[in-house]
Amino acid sequence: MKHLVSATALAAALAGCAPVDALGGPPPAPDDAFAVTDTRNFGPEEVNTIPSDPPTLKVAYDTASPRQFGELRMPAGKGPFPVVVIWHGGCWSGYAGPVGVAGLATFLARNGVATWTPGYRELGSDGGWPNTFVDWAQGLAYVKTLAKTYPLDLSRLTLMGHSAGTTPAVWLGTGNYGDAVIDDNLPKARASVVIDGPLRTAPFLGVDEAICGQPVIAPLMGGTPAEVPGRYAMLDPLENKPLVKRMLVVDGALPDPEPEVIAGLRAQGIAVEVIRVSQQQHFNMLVPGTADFAAIAPALLDIAKAR
Repeated sequence: MKHLVSATALAAALAGCAPVDALGGPPPAPDDAFAVTDTRNFGPEEVNTIPSDPPTLKVAYDTASPRQFGELRMPAGKGPFPVVVIWHGGCWSGYAGPVGVAGLATFLARNGVATWTPGYRELGSDGGWPNTFVDWAQGLAYVKTLAKTYPLDLSRLTLMGHSAGTTPAVWLGTGNYGDAVIDDNLPKARASVVIDGPLRTAPFLGVDEAICGQPVIAPLMGGTPAEVPGRYAMLDPLENKPLVKRMLVVDGALPDPEPEVIAGLRAQGIAVEVIRVSQQQHFNMLVPGTADFAAIAPALLDIAKAR
């Protein structure tokens, strides 16, 4: 088990200090993602440059910020298609964007799953409480608008997030949004996928500064657990029960998922699968062709395409 004192190693993984060669060439074919064809290690900048298919549609879901846009990728064929909403990571602080999960979205779309990857306001770009939470919710709500034009099967909706993006992927599957100012009539998710991110935020206080270079949890939440306990409870899946049927948890470079949280989710009746990949890499799992992606690709398709 990784310990919180290994923050230096975690920060190095997140910083992507191992260089890679310039990338190029066509996106990998769907079958390639199940084989290990790339032995390089990817950092937060390199993952933004991996080949990906252009989005079917790039559209703003609101106008308050240029970050309030998303990219839709549709599979070939008639549909209706299962849909995955994917939130990028970036320490909740603007270090990333939808481009960072474009390779993952391309893989899913090439394998029959529609993807919607919304951006959102973060710390340093008018984010934090409540704006970041509003954007997460509005980004999810916008799939109802997309479904009016594109053949999306909203009864087969999966919420997926990488790193900091796991926060909305877990929270928005609960149906209980606390005092966040959002639309209560959000699409109901059938499953959630947590890709190397925290299942709850409070335990990351202190760890966040070592990993992200600055405190981010308290600024995101608008206070500490003592100051705004209800908000932290809202993001704790043991206190605010997810309504999903299944959950996939990918354990990589960040601290291991807490056993009591996994047990608690299972006790709620959620079928939770945990896949452990490289404990030194945080971004390889987003890159088709790497060993980490090959380890999770079948499970990603299984949970996204399930009926």
